[in-house]
Amino acid sequence: MKSLIIGYGSTGKSFERYLTKKFIKFDIFDENISKLYDKKNILSNIKTNTIFEYTKLYVSPGIDLRKYFSPETISELNYETDLDIFFKENKSIKIGVTGTNGKSTLVHYLNQALNLVSSSIALGNIGNPLLDNIKHENKYSVIEASSFQLEKMKDNNFDFSFITNIQSDHIDFHRNFENYKNAKLKICSELGQTVFCQNDSYKETAINFASKVESVNLSEDIAFTDLPFRLETISKGVFNDSKSTNSASLLYALSKLKFMGNLIICGDPKKEKYKKLEITGPKRIFIFGHHKKELSKLISHPNITICNELHEIFEILRSEQDFHNLLFSPGNPSGNDYVNYIERGEHFNKLRAAYLD
Repeated sequence: MKSLIIGYGSTGKSFERYLTKKFIKFDIFDENISKLYDKKNILSNIKTNTIFEYTKLYVSPGIDLRKYFSPETISELNYETDLDIFFKENKSIKIGVTGTNGKSTLVHYLNQALNLVSSSIALGNIGNPLLDNIKHENKYSVIEASSFQLEKMKDNNFDFSFITNIQSDHIDFHRNFENYKNAKLKICSELGQTVFCQNDSYKETAINFASKVESVNLSEDIAFTDLPFRLETISKGVFNDSKSTNSASLLYALSKLKFMGNLIICGDPKKEKYKKLEITGPKRIFIFGHHKKELSKLISHPNITICNELHEIFEILRSEQDFHNLLFSPGNPSGNDYVNYIERGEHFNKLRAAYLD
């Protein structure tokens, strides 16, 4: 009998590589059939009366099983996540990090700090698939875990865990905030300890943790590298916060900078169920892209300018010579505007250089 991979994104592809190495036969299901154009082992649909023909299911994080099966059926399914497999097969000390915002940054700093005193690798939602690194021999695995992953995780085998913060996000997937919060809290370590971050001093948190677990005194003056597109200063008074994919991160950026200049927003507001948002601080808000009409109905501010394309905003700013206090913090996922936050962040930087340098 075969196994079944459900969802063919980056995790689904890592399942494919993992099962191939294990000589396990499998089919693949993804609603977006275009992803599977070169595959022969495709399952065209998943139904309750046929799903139990598979010995095991390998479920990608973003798959909502409730879309296909009843709660009773889901409770009977024999499925695993990449986290479950990694827990069983990798012997490193496992550090889980989750939160609405800041988790990638904390993972990045923890990994750097631990590599100064030992050996570590950053894995998971930060973009380095768990199953592709299941045989690594570093002492520590610092794993960024999303609410999607944690919701499906069977057993918690994190030795340590960190929660940066929990604010409203992914409500379209989790149905309500309580479900989202409970998914995040599943990371709380049953083996070691859980750290609830009280602020965004993630460098200090990383240094303190690495010093404690390895019984050393790390200098507070460590020159950490930073991740791009997270309130990144591009030039004097110009900030690229393209990683902002929810309203909480947008409001955080405004508060952190005490921002009073030109704010640029875009993206798909579906994730937070089209929540209305009152914004104070910026003197003007630009909204652009495929979702501009939806966003213009949700954003409350006395001075809003709507544009079709990002370059139109730069043309306005250049003509007014009003570009010395500019924040690109979309506050939403990319939607139909860009492939991801990296593409839109790079596009912003490219246009800034073309129009404002």
